[in-house]
Amino acid sequence: MDRSIEGEKMKLLIRTLNEESKKMYLNHGHFHNGDAGLDLYVLDDVIFNSGDTKLIKFGICCEPEDGKAYYLLPRSSISKTPLRMSNSIGLIDGGYRGEIMASCDNIKDFDYTVKKGERLFQLVACDSSSISYSIVDDLSDSSRGSGGFGSTGK
Repeated sequence: MDRSIEGEKMKLLIRTLNEESKKMYLNHGHFHNGDAGLDLYVLDDVIFNSGDTKLIKFGICCEPEDGKAYYLLPRSSISKTPLRMSNSIGLIDGGYRGEIMASCDNIKDFDYTVKKGERLFQLVACDSSSISYSIVDDLSDSSRGSGGFGSTGK
């Protein structure tokens, strides 16, 4: 299924990692033509104890058709939670083929649960152009591969 409009500047190919994530992205009720960001769904509840740092997994791998890098950014709604993205911004290399994830810190002194289906993060083109996406069965191989979070150095 292609979720696009004419004049799109960034097209993502998305491989879902399970049937549940496939359903979420095929029926993305919060994606609108011309949006600069593609909201990402949390697949499972994640409990953050006070002070915890954990990964939130989104159950998708992506490939930009143009091979360019893109951003993983928090949505403004994250400010209503005690969570902050650990590295402030996520720059995802165009050749990265691993699962999209966000590392988050609970900066408050109380526990917090991220609920399945919440949308706290989004994928954004580096030039902020609108995004379209297609669900695919496979992504191409790349020299970058699936290593993430500092896997190519210290």
